[in-house]
Amino acid sequence: MRPDASEATFLRSKLSCDVLNRLGLTSLSSNYAKLYINDEYMGLYNMMDSFKLSWAEYAFDDENTTGLIQCPDSSSFLSVESSSEMCVNENEEVTDNSEWVQFLTALDNAQSTEEIEKIFDVDHFLKLMAYEYLFGAWDNFLVTGHNYYLYRQQNGQWKFLLYDFDNSFGHDIDTAFKNIIFNKDSSLGTKNYPELSFAEWAKPSHIVDVLILKDPTRFNSIIKEIVADVFNPATLYAYIDQLKEKIRPYVELDKTPDENGHLPGRINPKASEYTLEEWEANTEFTSVNSKLGYFSYGLKYWILAKYRYVCKNYNLDCDATYLDESFTYEINENVEYKNNEQNAPVTTDVPQSTDIPQPTDVPQPTDVPQPTDVPQSTDVPQSTQTPAPQQQQYKCISEVLGYPCCSPEITEVFTTDINGDWSYDFEKQIWCGLTPYKTSTETGECWSEKFGYPCCDNCAVYDVDDNGKWGYNFQTQTWCGIPSFCQN
Repeated sequence: MRPDASEATFLRSKLSCDVLNRLGLTSLSSNYAKLYINDEYMGLYNMMDSFKLSWAEYAFDDENTTGLIQCPDSSSFLSVESSSEMCVNENEEVTDNSEWVQFLTALDNAQSTEEIEKIFDVDHFLKLMAYEYLFGAWDNFLVTGHNYYLYRQQNGQWKFLLYDFDNSFGHDIDTAFKNIIFNKDSSLGTKNYPELSFAEWAKPSHIVDVLILKDPTRFNSIIKEIVADVFNPATLYAYIDQLKEKIRPYVELDKTPDENGHLPGRINPKASEYTLEEWEANTEFTSVNSKLGYFSYGLKYWILAKYRYVCKNYNLDCDATYLDESFTYEINENVEYKNNEQNAPVTTDVPQSTDIPQPTDVPQPTDVPQPTDVPQSTDVPQSTQTPAPQQQQYKCISEVLGYPCCSPEITEVFTTDINGDWSYDFEKQIWCGLTPYKTSTETGECWSEKFGYPCCDNCAVYDVDDNGKWGYNFQTQTWCGIPSFCQN
């Protein structure tokens, strides 16, 4: 059960699941449910299945499988270095990951599609990569490197699987391309995101390089097939309209306060909410403010803009109705996002020497490797989410995020984000942190304690209300205040 409260439409997860199933891919199912607890109405929820041992038994008659691996943490791009320890076996009885490491090693060593195809369902993977690119799903493999599974089929071949789709159709996309995952001053953050090429969209990884970038013929053919079958306005607009009318009365009920002015199921009354007007607008062509302070493309606008881009750049035979620049649509200016600076010029102040890799060409500091589907204070994370690491003593903020502190001789600042200053260790080829870690005791400030909440040990913001910015501790399952040093 997911409230999908981080996005306005209630449709992004449902559309993604339905599209993947229509394409004949191994995926999840999604539907809607009205939730009641002790006869109290708690709101509208998205009900989805999940990749578990029981799923493998049901779908593949593979009882108690030892080959279902989840990769929930960021920057896991199917290599030994990035994925051997960060991905976990769903079968808790498995303590030896040598088979998983052997698979990753084979991927690392492969130099051709033919080599990879012996151990990996390449066609299935390519279709899911096409989905991520076309549908603006930045919170999965290509951009963020997480929210996926690998399943070893009984024939020995591994299959790639996706989950967590609320950050699709360009929702909160600045999170990836402007602030956290890529250098926030990168020129990628100045573009209209539906017009990013595939090479601009995907972070560098060996498997994508071998299967797509070296010879895109097969991938381009898949793009063409998906655009013709489902990723086109004529198909998706009608389906969006159908789903909207199906859930409209439930959305209206979800956004109707009781006699005390409380919305159903909301635990934190100060948490920000999408209005019914924003729901209506964002399911159409209007971009709205997101609850993380970024913006969310209108569903139909993303589809139209991306459709036009791929039709032109992949030389596809597309519907002239939607390619015509005179095609009109309405924008709701009452709720339209007004502060989008995508097309404003930016100044990049990073090393330009040709013998030093640029920040967009090397792994970037990423957000806290935690589930990104934890949006508002009203959405209490479920027990299926991956717990945070145990508390430990940190020397710099980057260690909270899984990156080392810079050694004393590394002092040059290459980029700065909400988690402080970052440099790059060219010998180890990894980003490192320069900003010291300070506890709330050391800073003498923990503004959230007066509300009964501790301060966070990192700077990842999951909600903002009148009191300030809030994070979430997945170990203790409690909200926490973003510490003051995050603002410095």
